[in-house]
Amino acid sequence: MNKLTLLKKHFGYESFRKGQEVLIDHILDKKDALGIMPTGGGKSICYQIPALLFEGVTVVISPLIALMKDQVDGLNESGISATFLNSTLSVEETQLRVAEILDGVHKIVYVAPERLLTDSFYTLCKHIKVDFVAVDEAHCISQWGHDFRPSYRDIPKFITQLDERPVVGAFTATATSFVIDEIKTFLGLQQPFELITGFDRPNLLYKVIKPTDKYRYLRDYLTQDFNEGSGIIYCATRKTVEALSAKLQEHGFPVGAYHGGMDSELRNRIQEDFMMDRIKIMVATNAFGMGIDKPDVRFVIHYNMPKNMEAYYQEAGRAGRDGLKSDCLLLYSPADIVKQKLMIAQNEATLERHRIQYENLQTLVNYCHTNSCLRNEIRSYFGEVTGEVHCGSCGNCLDDSEFVDMTLEAQKILSCVYRTGQRFGLNMVIQVLRGSKNKKLLDWHLDEVSTYGIITDMSEGGIRELSMNLIARGYLHMTTDTYPILKLTNASRAILKGQEEVLIRKERIDVKDKKQKKATKRKTELDVDSNLLERLLAHRREIAEEKAVPLYVIFHNTALEEMAYYMPRSRAAFLEIKGVGENKFDNYGEGFIKIIESYMAENAIDEALIQKRSNSMFDAVEEEDIEREESVTSSSKDRYELTLTAYQDSQSIRDIAKVRGLTENTIIKHLERLQENGETIEWDRFIEKEVKDEILSAIDTIGHTSLKGIKEAVSDKVTYTDIHIVIAMKV
Repeated sequence: MNKLTLLKKHFGYESFRKGQEVLIDHILDKKDALGIMPTGGGKSICYQIPALLFEGVTVVISPLIALMKDQVDGLNESGISATFLNSTLSVEETQLRVAEILDGVHKIVYVAPERLLTDSFYTLCKHIKVDFVAVDEAHCISQWGHDFRPSYRDIPKFITQLDERPVVGAFTATATSFVIDEIKTFLGLQQPFELITGFDRPNLLYKVIKPTDKYRYLRDYLTQDFNEGSGIIYCATRKTVEALSAKLQEHGFPVGAYHGGMDSELRNRIQEDFMMDRIKIMVATNAFGMGIDKPDVRFVIHYNMPKNMEAYYQEAGRAGRDGLKSDCLLLYSPADIVKQKLMIAQNEATLERHRIQYENLQTLVNYCHTNSCLRNEIRSYFGEVTGEVHCGSCGNCLDDSEFVDMTLEAQKILSCVYRTGQRFGLNMVIQVLRGSKNKKLLDWHLDEVSTYGIITDMSEGGIRELSMNLIARGYLHMTTDTYPILKLTNASRAILKGQEEVLIRKERIDVKDKKQKKATKRKTELDVDSNLLERLLAHRREIAEEKAVPLYVIFHNTALEEMAYYMPRSRAAFLEIKGVGENKFDNYGEGFIKIIESYMAENAIDEALIQKRSNSMFDAVEEEDIEREESVTSSSKDRYELTLTAYQDSQSIRDIAKVRGLTENTIIKHLERLQENGETIEWDRFIEKEVKDEILSAIDTIGHTSLKGIKEAVSDKVTYTDIHIVIAMKV
């Protein structure tokens, strides 16, 4: 089988996502590879497809036990034999799995980095052919990454111990240019093919909120804006997790609590409850981290500041993995900065590492105070250059509140920093500006400087907000220490001389924008029958609980929504649903079909309406093909010429589709267009005469508008592709 056939057979997709195919091709050419792809971008397929095509075994190095289990469960459900080796297994279970690996039962073996250099794993690898080593969450190898794992540094030694060096692939969603260099260096990647598909997640709404009362804002959000899917609320400490979850439970919200201080058995049970939708909202520390592969997380709220931009991007990125609109809200308060700095000061690290941690935290603080597009701030942090100014879908770009000229006040702040000798932090500068009688201020004779008491019409909070805005925009610099000091920058001069204006939005504290709320609320793309969807969801839950796997391992929500809309009742129609591969249909298809048929009978669903929807499904697939083609070709003429060339060199519709990487139905439509443009298309070579006659007989009886009606009127050997070919010939 080729890669496209495997993609459809096992994963239920007609085509690859952006970047996947080119990365897979380089790996199959035995070249090292580095893939930086956003969360939900399909990184795992980039090593799972090559694993199926390589002769030997693929070793996937994964940092979390829970992540391994979910990945292996998902692969097994998709008809791919995979296993994992970790500390959760008994001696007997480990021995059985090792025997299966030696017998060639499994193509993919997941392993934690801590196990790589053990004698038992070394011995195992000496007796099998390791063709490919895939390093998942590769940023963990960098000490400057947000999830540094010292055991990842053992990976190069493991690779050199193998009799023959395998292809090595590294994959992650979060890596600055500095971390990327460290990944390549420490893993010893040999002239790797590098793919960075971008760090943008268009379906996520990034927003920074500065409420006077965090809990009230959170409660209002959960009451008014949250009505489907699930959500995660991140807190900085275990104490906050316990207090906040208890308070939300008192107010009737379906929440669970998760942090590293809990018993592991309890943590596992709570995580399973969340994955199975028994708990809709999880309040957690960052211990609830990698491996949370739940597709329908509709919001991620940071109740406290995370430690840096990479951690924020990774944690916020757990929202909207299914591609649907989701909220990423950061509830900001100055107290959170103090809390994070104390945590940095208390951890054991070198002075240089502390400096980097303070600097990274300040980058996130600047993000919270910028007027610029939040989406572009994230992308530029990771080195992605974008010409866009406004994305139109983040908190700042959607905010149409008034800008006010704060140039004079900014000049006063900068002047005060200068007059006090650039020796003090923000709190002292604010006190000088407001004319405070603080004893230390008076002892240092700061009441004698010319800027003492020159701002009397702004609150302390207002001056702080403006100062932080100046820092975010580079007009002021705050040193990265436990007790930071304010200093002027080269850009300060332009403000002090009146050469540049400082425009910022009016202070917005806990204001609900109804228009914005409406624009960011999730919309369902399909007019799904909610009652049928509930039945399908319930059936999926029964299967998942019986198999003890997360719900999405059976089917993603988006697949169930398509089932509830298109109501497929045959194998061919079912396989057109995104995310439904052959193995999953064989395992579960009949059960879901029975539910759909029963529901349609009970509710007298109009067959003509369902047929119209089924026809539109084929059209939707073609539109996706065209969108994908247009990303690599310059015009529609190019598409048809490429198809014509493939037609002239191939003997079947399937062969042409494989060459072009498109669906068979799209190829038929291309050939129709070529025929309209004067090209001669020999349709008869694509179909047997008796099959054509059978379809023509059905069309003569019921017409050619109902594909399903034709399919039901002919024998099982006739495919939808055959029907499309005959319709193209007849029309």
